[in-house]
Amino acid sequence: MCRLLGLAACQLEVIPGAVEENLERMDSQIRLIRYYSPWVKIVVTPELCIQGSPNFRELAQPIPGPITDYCSRIAKEHGIYLIPGSLYEQDGDDVYNSSPVIDPGGKIVAVYRKMYPWRPHEKTKSGCDTVVFDIPKIGRIGLCNCYDLWFPELIRDLVFKGAEIIFIPTACGSQDRAQEIILTQAAAIQNQCYVVSVNGVGAGEVGSGGKGKSLLVDPEGNIVQMAGQLPENLIAMVDLDNVQLARDHGVAGVSRPLASFFHERHRFSYQSQPYESSPVFAANKLDK
Repeated sequence: MCRLLGLAACQLEVIPGAVEENLERMDSQIRLIRYYSPWVKIVVTPELCIQGSPNFRELAQPIPGPITDYCSRIAKEHGIYLIPGSLYEQDGDDVYNSSPVIDPGGKIVAVYRKMYPWRPHEKTKSGCDTVVFDIPKIGRIGLCNCYDLWFPELIRDLVFKGAEIIFIPTACGSQDRAQEIILTQAAAIQNQCYVVSVNGVGAGEVGSGGKGKSLLVDPEGNIVQMAGQLPENLIAMVDLDNVQLARDHGVAGVSRPLASFFHERHRFSYQSQPYESSPVFAANKLDK
């Protein structure tokens, strides 16, 4: 029995600070996707694609708030799950880089707060919890955000919680996008799951979106689709049953890393000791 998921990753152009224009651009692309591919069930857009600016305190809003209300109307109108990238979330005196998940009824069913802001440039507060959510009769979805990809423990935690496909809204405009592409493939191979990195595009100024090259990777690390460096939509039908097939038969029909990880049941010292006890802790502080 197939568990088919129609997905779309919108590689949007982002104009820093132009909230209304960015929302309208997102809305128009979702309409285009649904017109040509009405079977799409979930749409994901890039990190900070709505506010797109380093002026996070000026642009921050609560969740729910005006931006998520707008996004909820879009999700309900089209009957889709919508992850509108991420936005600056105001919570008291704190501001988080947060990704809401909106269901086809327009309800916010989860909010993920980025656990690893890109220090020292990103000044938002760090979240504490990984987030998964279910699409009934299809499967479990994991969610993280841009620089989170660089931390394999976070990806593994999502998989530990049952994620079979992981969406990563991203705003990478720096020269390490090439490395992120490799990390996206590595995350898929190590965990034998689908991984979708959804980057933005822009004119190059701070907060302008990113360098593009969004990609969809399958459970064996193969790039199924990859965008260029202009606005583009990646649209695909994936079968989440392929995740278990890869885990049962191995990457390239050979290696079964996830099965081995759970079989050996090792625990490493950092999982029970404070990080300060590591001999490399002091040498790797961000304020160097």
